[in-house]
Amino acid sequence: MRLTSGVSAIRLLRGAPQPLLRLAVVCLVALAASVGLGASTASAHTRLLETVPADRAVSAEAPEQLTLVFAEAVDPRSVRLEIISSGGGTIPGAALLTPEGEDSEIIRFALPDLGRGIFGLSWVTVGPDGHRVAGEVVVGVGIVDGAAVAAASFTQAPALDRVLELVSGIGRFLWYAGLAAAIGALLVLGWHLRDRHSQPAVSGVLAAAARRGLLVGALVLHLAIVVRTAATVALITRGYGDGSLRENLRLALTEGTGRTLLLAVVGSGVLAVMARRLAGARSEITLAQAGIGVVALIALGASASHTSTLSEDPFGIWVSTLHLAAAGAWLGPLLIAGAAMATPAYRKLTAPDRSAALEGMFRRFAPVAAASFAVLALTGLRSTWLLAGTELFKGSGYTTALLVKLGLVALVAVPLGMYHDWRAGWLAGLRRRNRGAAVSPRSLRLELWGLGAVVAVAALVTGLNPASLNARDLEAVLEEANGDVAGGLDVGLLSDEPPANAEECAQRTIGMPGCYRSYFSSIMRAEGADKAVDEVELLSRTDDFVSRNCHQIVHDLGNDAVVWYGDVGTALTYEGSACWSGYYHGVVEYALGQFDNTELEAELPGFCSEVATRRYSFDHFNCVHGLGHGIMQILGGDLFATVPYCEVFSDPWEDSSCMNGALMENMILGQQGTPTYLRTDDLVYPCNAIAELYVADCFATQTSWMLHNTGYDTAGFYEVFSICNGVRADMVGNCYRALGRDVSSSYYQDPATIVRLCSLGLPAYQSDCYIGAATNTIYNNHNTIQATLICESIRESMRQACFQARDEVASTL
Repeated sequence: MRLTSGVSAIRLLRGAPQPLLRLAVVCLVALAASVGLGASTASAHTRLLETVPADRAVSAEAPEQLTLVFAEAVDPRSVRLEIISSGGGTIPGAALLTPEGEDSEIIRFALPDLGRGIFGLSWVTVGPDGHRVAGEVVVGVGIVDGAAVAAASFTQAPALDRVLELVSGIGRFLWYAGLAAAIGALLVLGWHLRDRHSQPAVSGVLAAAARRGLLVGALVLHLAIVVRTAATVALITRGYGDGSLRENLRLALTEGTGRTLLLAVVGSGVLAVMARRLAGARSEITLAQAGIGVVALIALGASASHTSTLSEDPFGIWVSTLHLAAAGAWLGPLLIAGAAMATPAYRKLTAPDRSAALEGMFRRFAPVAAASFAVLALTGLRSTWLLAGTELFKGSGYTTALLVKLGLVALVAVPLGMYHDWRAGWLAGLRRRNRGAAVSPRSLRLELWGLGAVVAVAALVTGLNPASLNARDLEAVLEEANGDVAGGLDVGLLSDEPPANAEECAQRTIGMPGCYRSYFSSIMRAEGADKAVDEVELLSRTDDFVSRNCHQIVHDLGNDAVVWYGDVGTALTYEGSACWSGYYHGVVEYALGQFDNTELEAELPGFCSEVATRRYSFDHFNCVHGLGHGIMQILGGDLFATVPYCEVFSDPWEDSSCMNGALMENMILGQQGTPTYLRTDDLVYPCNAIAELYVADCFATQTSWMLHNTGYDTAGFYEVFSICNGVRADMVGNCYRALGRDVSSSYYQDPATIVRLCSLGLPAYQSDCYIGAATNTIYNNHNTIQATLICESIRESMRQACFQARDEVASTL
């Protein structure tokens, strides 16, 4: 019964009277207009603007959430997240936090406890237009190899999705080709109706090709829409992930562009059924009505594509419609001419008749081609700027394909089009000479192939994701998503200007890590890395975010310092032991991450060669000391495994300075609660187990571990003095000096407190405590003012040794 009804409907349309044709065209136009006016940016093929955490970020603690910021609102149900470990296994437990029921630009997921290592947070969303947009956020947690984080790749599109995307791409190419054939056929048939009395033979050859072109074009157009609809609906259905297949299919058909595509299937089917009648039309009005119907079909197709809806609603759809219609009007007649030249009827014509056939077509075609090119240029340049903007030459897949398309138009299509017009078209008429000169079939075919390549690249471009990334996009998204909270906020690293102060970063809801990184990096560039580290340490006392992420912040600062200073040795000369030496780790990780362990041993001696021109200076010490910090962290805190790396320095002083940094890192890791080479039942270990060359360096840091366990009050210092009194005799003075440094650091270099606490030790070694306190102020302040006050506050019998130590240390600055 249904089959009989369908056949009857087809027969009815084939013999449809003129009023019925007008009614079909009017309905199709009305449907296209309603879809265009009702379209929303939710139909867009979206772009990812920012993620929190940032891609390739390394942090001491695993992130608890993943935030994805898209350029256009997406359905939270269509965003899926898979967590993949470095071993390739998946980690369950990711949960969508963004409420369902309303599209949103900001999608949040709660993450399970990731532990330590490198992980890929692989996300994918399929928009209502059927475009699959996917990516991954790679994060490193704990002490990881920076090069491994930079090179890690986890995401691979499922085979079925790749097949569906390929099928969709084929459908887009067929869609463009069918449109060109249909538009070209209608134009050529219209010109034939005007010229049939003046040159019936030559015009009839082109008309016959146009009739066949209309039939084939309408069928290809219908097939393309069917293929594209099937692939799009399948991708959208898969994109919802959870739920039953029936429910996901219903959502794909009702909440995406499924309805629009189904209308396009019906409209193209009507055109395919009526194509034979249109091919035999005797009136230009009938052909014009059919042309309006084709334009309505283009509008339906455009409203289901991301290119028109990425930036605007109905206006963008009609701009895209004009662009496609102009492309069809330029390519279509050439396609019909190329098909006509391949027919036996054309080959039977005499040379003058062939020239007359092409001249007659070009006379009509030239104004159309010129107008089409103008429309293409205006709409194309506008869309290019909106979709690519300043990213046009940044090398993304989208912009590369776009440049290829523009290059083909500029180098092939336009020059050949002007050449043909000069020979036999509008320009030939303006010259008033050589009118009717033969057009070379070879050059015409070349122009046709050039435009065909443009169409193929256009189909590819439509399937790629625009990669424009700019601050304006992000600000607009934040304002729309967060209202007044996000309004007026700085965009951090996505802006050319860093934030003026940390308060701007603290107010951000998205991109806070990037904002802080930009802020501290700007301080480093203006005042030096040590000032930036000091600012981080100062803010960690009052700013919750900086306090929680102190180590990671100075780690990122170390990365940025290597880039800014252009030399790891120079970057390491700045004091960076605050926040558990994250700055040193960042510098060394960035510089050494490109080497394996064997290469690292060979490269180490050269890293500090530049600052070693002033041998044994404070900068020289800080550089080699910083290497010790970084090597320890890269080796996972293995103190004794660090020894061979420090021993590559032939100079015993450099070897000792390197181990001094490693031993300090060992102590810092212990204070953080990380398992390391420290004990609570023997507060002197590992100084009583390490090689003789490094015993003094060990005691230079070990007192901080002792105080960590006894406390920094008077009783705690008294207990540590007692421990120092019991170590081997030649190390008691070293132990006292280290305690003096701890007193100075713990009590803000206050001379009175330093005198009181150092007096808790044995009188014979109290001068070592004062020397440690005084020289510590020089290392911290880079001047001798506070050291002089300390030396002047102690008993006169100890002053000379204190002043002498002060001057020796000051000479290294």
